[in-house]
Amino acid sequence: MASLVAAAFTVTFAGCASAAGQERAPTPARSADIEIVEALPYWSDGDATLMADACLPVTEAPVAAVILLHGGGFTEGDRVGGGMRALCELMAHSGMAGISIDYRLAPDYVFPSQLDDVAHAVDWLRAPEQVERFGLDPAKIGLLGSSAGAILAQTYATSGTGPTDEGSRVGAVVSLSGVSLLTEAALQLGVPSPEAAAMALNYLGCTDPTAAKCPQAATASALLNVDPSDPPMFLVNGSAELVPVEQAQAMHDALEAAGIPVELTIGADAAHGVQLLTSEVRSRLVEFLAEHL
Repeated sequence: MASLVAAAFTVTFAGCASAAGQERAPTPARSADIEIVEALPYWSDGDATLMADACLPVTEAPVAAVILLHGGGFTEGDRVGGGMRALCELMAHSGMAGISIDYRLAPDYVFPSQLDDVAHAVDWLRAPEQVERFGLDPAKIGLLGSSAGAILAQTYATSGTGPTDEGSRVGAVVSLSGVSLLTEAALQLGVPSPEAAAMALNYLGCTDPTAAKCPQAATASALLNVDPSDPPMFLVNGSAELVPVEQAQAMHDALEAAGIPVELTIGADAAHGVQLLTSEVRSRLVEFLAEHL
């Protein structure tokens, strides 16, 4: 298993691509003990059609699934680039289905559009057609997000959106460099970079972070919406990166206070998002998902 996992990460974690893949017929492929099915439409409103790629272990037993959410500051990135295909294959080599999705991007679409897209993906994955096609256990679905995708993963998990199972929307969440607080109070959590602040405002569709002018910031802040029904979370942050480490620490403390299983790993220096995935962190990430899904 270790060699297979290592093979899955021979893909270099590069910067996020600037445009989502074009719609095309689903294409199955096999690599060792996994199957990859590309370009699966999971939601459409008649104007936009959102796609997913599935990386599947070749097994007869029902498996857990992990929806993968890319980074890119909400303005770029897609389901394949920025290390997402490598993560997708890692999930499959680890015995789980990796489902890497596109979501709508700012500035054309702002909050809560991207959060709605995560809900669409969860609903689609839990539908009987996908459960049978991919050999899934619909009660075992998790989220893994990087950077902007980590914000979506945290927010979805704490929002009460989507199907519930004993009060929990999904079974586990992995957040790589996720911003947990998007309100003006975030300025007190470390020293947010101008780039991070601009990204947050762009995502929220605001020009001013004050509550009066950007009330949606509180709804979009996972830290303000933690409750005991939320799923276990595995938080990873760099010690001196784009996202202040105080964000991850505050989220860890809030989850712990609510009695939710949570782990926090602080990576070295300026590493951000998927760059934080050392071999040790990857191994623990997989163990965490296996324990809670």
